[in-house]
Amino acid sequence: MTYIYGEGTPFRKVALDNVNIDIEEGELVGIIGHTGSGKSTLIQHFNGLLKPTSGKVFVDGEELFADKSRLRDIRFKVGLVFQYPEYQLFEETVYRDIAFGPKNMGLSDDEIDRRVKETMRLVELKPELADKSPFELSGGQKRRVAIAGVMAMEPKVLILDEPTAGLDPRGRDRILRLIKDYHEEKGSTVMLVSHSMEDIAKTVSKILVMDDSNVYMYDTPEKVFAKARELDKMGLTVPQITRVFDRLKQSGIEFSDEVYSVEYAKKLVLRLLEDRRV
Repeated sequence: MTYIYGEGTPFRKVALDNVNIDIEEGELVGIIGHTGSGKSTLIQHFNGLLKPTSGKVFVDGEELFADKSRLRDIRFKVGLVFQYPEYQLFEETVYRDIAFGPKNMGLSDDEIDRRVKETMRLVELKPELADKSPFELSGGQKRRVAIAGVMAMEPKVLILDEPTAGLDPRGRDRILRLIKDYHEEKGSTVMLVSHSMEDIAKTVSKILVMDDSNVYMYDTPEKVFAKARELDKMGLTVPQITRVFDRLKQSGIEFSDEVYSVEYAKKLVLRLLEDRRV
């Protein structure tokens, strides 16, 4: 798939250059890349907000633009949460805001009610908040209401663009935990776009690295962070713990695996100390 902005004008720019990738069903995928690498352009193709200049996009076995009469139904399979989604809240109550998407799907009132209550539980919003105005809530609560509005449509693929942007460390950790819990409970495909390597490292099972409009790598966190120096040259900052262990390796202390989380680092260090005692 290729996408070109401003084709036929002096401002022509290739945003995606012959990208070819399969995202497996049920994966929790992190998408990383420096500014301008093509991340946001890529995810906007997954539910047809952008149409490829050339190439095709398939969702759940169906080509997005093959049959215009099917496009709306396919789009409902892919939920996209933009950066700062709370700016898109507009209804009078939390309940009505979360119900907006399911209502547009033509669902019954009972089904809408079930989805709203279920999703509020998933994002840890108390039932008594349902009748409150979303504008009376804290920043973190607003963010969760906005995410819940997309989750309530029960998409097969949930894509979140920088979902922790602007939140304090506590709010960021809570959002990431909720995303992981949602993925585990629903078993749907989840894609998380982030500039934070720390967030990606402790959340996802696969990482898609975008570089200069191309897919540089799509693999497990261990294999991606094994290329710490290459990532650094792209302007991507690997997790601090990965940097620490990279320096340890350079000083002659070898570890069997790549380290990308503090918890895993702790296990490796304890194992090394135990081996040395023996």
